[in-house]
Amino acid sequence: MFKRLIIFATAALTLSGCSSAPMKFGDVKDGNWKAKALIKDKEQSRSYIVNLNFNVKRDEAARMDVTTTLGTGVASLLVDKKEVRYLLFDSRRFYFGSPQPGVMRPILSIPFDPRWIQNILFDIPFAEKSWTCTKDENDTLQDCQDSVTGLKITWSGRQGAKKTILLEHAKASVQINVQSFRSKVEERKNLFSLEAPEGFKTLRLR
Repeated sequence: MFKRLIIFATAALTLSGCSSAPMKFGDVKDGNWKAKALIKDKEQSRSYIVNLNFNVKRDEAARMDVTTTLGTGVASLLVDKKEVRYLLFDSRRFYFGSPQPGVMRPILSIPFDPRWIQNILFDIPFAEKSWTCTKDENDTLQDCQDSVTGLKITWSGRQGAKKTILLEHAKASVQINVQSFRSKVEERKNLFSLEAPEGFKTLRLR
């Protein structure tokens, strides 16, 4: 009896120590990722946690909805190859303009082109010459650094579709912990449409 207990305990520990292989996203066309993000503003010495809900169509469009840990709406963003639109619920402002690294400045201290959402979720190396990327022994994207903006992105803790994405910059850092994934976008009306709600101030990004 005692010997069988030892065998059972050993097997349980072995199984608990196993981790699923990192998921490859090469053939994935659409996806819905749910994550939590720890945002640290180094200049203002403050940090906060938010929930992130990504709906992405590869090479077409991406939507990100941000809520507090209690589920209160913070922001919604929609980006395609030509335009970015996002609204901030607290300040009741709606922004739109051409996607580029500086367009997130009203809500994020680091330079981040919202089109890069495709890269960080689908594990796509950056095409711009200013970016340098490395892969691990399994040919999985490990880190990328931009010599122009000084932004570094690192992928770690991969287990299946789960992973940790760390965006590091001199002004701030964002740690995104991907918790779940499914290979289709949510069934929501006007998911890839974002307009200024009534009473919101509309501002063009420059």
